[in-house]
Amino acid sequence: MKSVVGVIVWTILFVLLGIYINDEVYEFTDKYTSNINVIEQHIENGNWSEASKELDYYSKGYYKEKEIWYKILDHTYFDDICLYINILNKSILTENKTQSFIEIERIKMTFDNILESGKFDINHIF
Repeated sequence: MKSVVGVIVWTILFVLLGIYINDEVYEFTDKYTSNINVIEQHIENGNWSEASKELDYYSKGYYKEKEIWYKILDHTYFDDICLYINILNKSILTENKTQSFIEIERIKMTFDNILESGKFDINHIF
């Protein structure tokens, strides 16, 4: 009887932890996806200095928060985003609109991949 109760308690804890992590990953990816949209808007309007300032703020926040998720989720996505942020920074410095938009879309797609790979739903359990 003790083992049955133990299994039920651990199962409930596992499910609750999965739901919590799913919500936190969604908030993390949503935050940085919406922030990259601000940078995209600055680039679209030709405000290169504002885009550079926003990207500096964006990257500092991202590098701090990624350390939490780096150990839990697939770290290759986080490495890819770091690479894309660096290329985006150089593209903004050279005022290359096309390359900037390419890197922004890569960042958005990678955040979508993080969200998709970390989902806690029936499709990812079996």
